[in-house]
Amino acid sequence: MVARRGGLTGSKRVKEQAENSVGAKAKRIAEEAIASLGNVSQVASKVVETTAQGSKTIGDIAQTVKPNGYQNGFQSSALTHNSDIYGGVVFPKQDFSGMIPSDLLNPQIELQATDEQLTNGLATYAGASRAQELLQAGFKYIQEVGQTRQQYHKAEQSIIKGATEGIKVQQEVVNFDIANVNLATSQEKLIQADEKLIQARVTSQAMRSETEQMRQFFEAKELKKNAEIQRLQAESQKIIQTYLKGRVPTSA
Repeated sequence: MVARRGGLTGSKRVKEQAENSVGAKAKRIAEEAIASLGNVSQVASKVVETTAQGSKTIGDIAQTVKPNGYQNGFQSSALTHNSDIYGGVVFPKQDFSGMIPSDLLNPQIELQATDEQLTNGLATYAGASRAQELLQAGFKYIQEVGQTRQQYHKAEQSIIKGATEGIKVQQEVVNFDIANVNLATSQEKLIQADEKLIQARVTSQAMRSETEQMRQFFEAKELKKNAEIQRLQAESQKIIQTYLKGRVPTSA
């Protein structure tokens, strides 16, 4: 049995020497270095992945913070700049230089019209004037409809605002009730705090009474001890005096 233990101890010592040898240490250092490099690679790949995710997140945030703008299109996109001072209306050019004669006694005017042209022209202008009058009446009516519609919507807004103000009044009534409830709650808290103060004062008074009782108890106890000591001292003194006189007191 002893030999077996000795053999085990020797093999254990040899194993420890092998593990602590220079070659074994070099092997462990190499393995740790390889493991560290593997961890570094994993960390590097994780950093690259995290950076990519961070870039994507930043892109998403930028897209959220800076949207694409109004998506429904603008009606003014089809408008074009116009340099025509007449707004597309053909305005006739008229030369007025030949309408005023230089000699009023012998007038010579190039611009002339026959009776037929005058009759037809006046009839044409009269019809056109009636058409303009009718168009203006129609436009005035449309304008009145627009004004009526504006008044209608203003009246509708007024009714809605009135209903909204009614809701605000109800909200204020609720806030009033809430304020009263909070006031009542605060009053109850005040009463509770006052009761706690009374309880604390009662406790303090009880503790003061207990302290006074303890003081009186220990004073009485001290007085009792002092009286006992004085009694013992008096008896001792009496015994000493009796002994000194040569008489021994007899017990009663």
